[in-house]
Amino acid sequence: MKKITMILLMCFTAIVNAEETGDDWRTNASNKQKLQNLIAVMPGASVIMLQMGERYKNLYWAAKQNKWEFAQYQVEEMEDLINSLIITRPARAATAKDFKTAVFEILPKAIESQNWQNFEKTFETLRGQCMACHAKNDHAFITLPIPKSANSPVLNMR
Repeated sequence: MKKITMILLMCFTAIVNAEETGDDWRTNASNKQKLQNLIAVMPGASVIMLQMGERYKNLYWAAKQNKWEFAQYQVEEMEDLINSLIITRPARAATAKDFKTAVFEILPKAIESQNWQNFEKTFETLRGQCMACHAKNDHAFITLPIPKSANSPVLNMR
């Protein structure tokens, strides 16, 4: 308990000292430094792709469980992630835009049909497009299986 109290006291002291000396770059740094700091903390493609992987799994299982509204939500979130990637990682923008064009026109239609067989074919197209994009970005070793489960409690509660 003493160790935790000491750590908390040290953190509090550091915060107070930073406030007193004006060490908060968000308010005291030059605009150039602020911009450099913000660029440095933008999520990399790998962070965005981890989130995409979760949406990918949830999309598959939402459709399989006939939770079409939740499936549509996953598609919207995936598209937002791709839009973020286009902004935060300009070197990946061209392939991200190609991916976006290839999948985000067909996925909503497959979900609207509310037909598992139709969706399953479209999901296979999505899967192929994901792996094609990985290959174009020198990551062909990243392949995607058909999801065995989803992580969302919306899909795992029966």
